[in-house]
Amino acid sequence: MKRATVLTLAVLAGLTATPAIPAGVARAASETPADPCAVPETVYTVDGVLPRAWERLKRGGALPILVLNSASSRPDTAYPALLEKDLAARLPDRKVSVTVRNAPGATAQEMLPVLSRELAASSASLLVWQVGTADAMRNIGPDSFGEALGRGIAAAHGRGADVILMDMQYSPQTTQLITFQPYLDYVEWMSQNSDVVHFPRFEMMRHWFEEGRVGFAPDSKEEKLQAYQFVHRCLGRILADTVSTMIDRAGRPAP
Repeated sequence: MKRATVLTLAVLAGLTATPAIPAGVARAASETPADPCAVPETVYTVDGVLPRAWERLKRGGALPILVLNSASSRPDTAYPALLEKDLAARLPDRKVSVTVRNAPGATAQEMLPVLSRELAASSASLLVWQVGTADAMRNIGPDSFGEALGRGIAAAHGRGADVILMDMQYSPQTTQLITFQPYLDYVEWMSQNSDVVHFPRFEMMRHWFEEGRVGFAPDSKEEKLQAYQFVHRCLGRILADTVSTMIDRAGRPAP
């Protein structure tokens, strides 16, 4: 297991959009999907409901969303801004707001005070918790990671917020240096046992890469920007689809 310095070097290698499909994963033009963001059901299927967010909307309230991550900045082109714009268009009669709070380099355990404080300050009815990267970097024990997830989920539910757990980003460079799988498995397990949703960013990005829709090579700043925009545009849209679908399901009568 490598440490943070090694991961940082790998991440700095960057996301690079490739105008041509890389060798080894070439696809015929007829096989290119009409929607480049699309992922198969084996990667992701919207499942579950957001009952707390639905209850707030049903009472005529707003949809305040808190995004908690371990990054250090919030570019306007990142997925939270796109999520807010997309959901606002889908819910024109409701106020939709997305608040981003960063805890640079923090593990799940270290995020807990920020999580509690920001949930109280924002009165969010939905928490999108990006988690796992720092824990994998620092080789935190999976059981300790899972315990922190459980405490964060309980805190969010206690504040009246639904939870979407978003796992780490995919990069072929970092996967050679960092063992992510135990943390990915734990997030998935929590989603099946704790009334939360797992948004599999890692597998989505790996699918796009393996299908030749995005590359991860530092050829130029322009290509890195194109890849960044592609990934965040797709994440924002799929997450907006997820949220709106699960809110709609929560409002339907049980069969």
